[in-house]
Amino acid sequence: MVGVGTLTTGVTAEVDAYGTVRSAAVRLAWRVRRGNEWLEPGTDSTTRQSRPTAAPVVHTALRIPGGDAIQRVYAVGDGGGALVVVEIENDSPEAIAVAFVVDTPGVVSATDDGVVVDGKRVLAWSRRPGAVEDGDRFVYPVPHRTTVRVVLVGSDLGFAGDVRSLPDADAVVRAWDRLLDRGLRTELPEPLQSEVEAARADLLLAPPTAEAFVALEAWGFDEDAVEMWARLGMRARRAARRGSAPGLLAETLAALVREDGDILELLPGFRVAWLGQRVAAHDIPLRRGLCSFAVRWHGSRPALLWDVPAGTTVRIPALDPGWSSNEAVGETLLAEPPTSLLSMGQGVPVTGTRVDAPEQFS
Repeated sequence: MVGVGTLTTGVTAEVDAYGTVRSAAVRLAWRVRRGNEWLEPGTDSTTRQSRPTAAPVVHTALRIPGGDAIQRVYAVGDGGGALVVVEIENDSPEAIAVAFVVDTPGVVSATDDGVVVDGKRVLAWSRRPGAVEDGDRFVYPVPHRTTVRVVLVGSDLGFAGDVRSLPDADAVVRAWDRLLDRGLRTELPEPLQSEVEAARADLLLAPPTAEAFVALEAWGFDEDAVEMWARLGMRARRAARRGSAPGLLAETLAALVREDGDILELLPGFRVAWLGQRVAAHDIPLRRGLCSFAVRWHGSRPALLWDVPAGTTVRIPALDPGWSSNEAVGETLLAEPPTSLLSMGQGVPVTGTRVDAPEQFS
């Protein structure tokens, strides 16, 4: 399950592997009709799901002749709440029909504005469906290269706006890019970089827990950490002071830096797959300030650039056990990594790149 939501609300809905959306007591599934045949994602045709960017925008593609029916699910803010947008694009040369299937306790009925359950609107649309089948299947014709959109509003949220006026998925991605352009940022080989970016976005949607608070602090989301601290109970605050935060973000941070008094060890968890690859981290929160560094490669020799708090001794023993520096800002061409590391990385291409100026960290 992939959660979608906003900073204000946290996770508002979850999307399963086949594009079924669950929000509170409402379950919204989808079907595609080709000719007289209804296709169900995950059952009748190949279904592929992806999260193309760090933003919590979920794509689920159902294979149809000549292309795909592509569902996108994401959340947008609406006052103090959130709306969950579900849109389906017909990325094929032929017309199809799309059905939205509402599954929820209560009496389901359609109005000009959407679906009502026991008198409360749970689904909004800009136009009535072309047909209603079996009472809970709302069918739209979708010509080729066009999109149909509905919005889950939840049983306790009103929505008086126009569904068509809500931001599209690309606008939501751009907004999340701005949100994530702060705190600790990394440049790591794929697929790890994409996994880390998605985990950072998910962290901003996380409910208040000791683990989430520790991760927010560790990754430099200070304002978000302050807001979460105010919502933590005393037991969670005591747990947070112990500083435990398992998961991908904690593992990645542990691989990037290790502090021991005024000694800072870079890349203590260097991985064989990183040989010859650009590795960088910007604005890592340390006890004494912020740290940034980058590793480039000149053949089999790594070049290190760093910017650390004054009074820090910098080391990088995983790549060059004999090197250290007391300079706060600098760059150097390190020795060739230990033979044991290079031998484990046999077959990994190691190519040279130009060493950038350390001012990139300022």
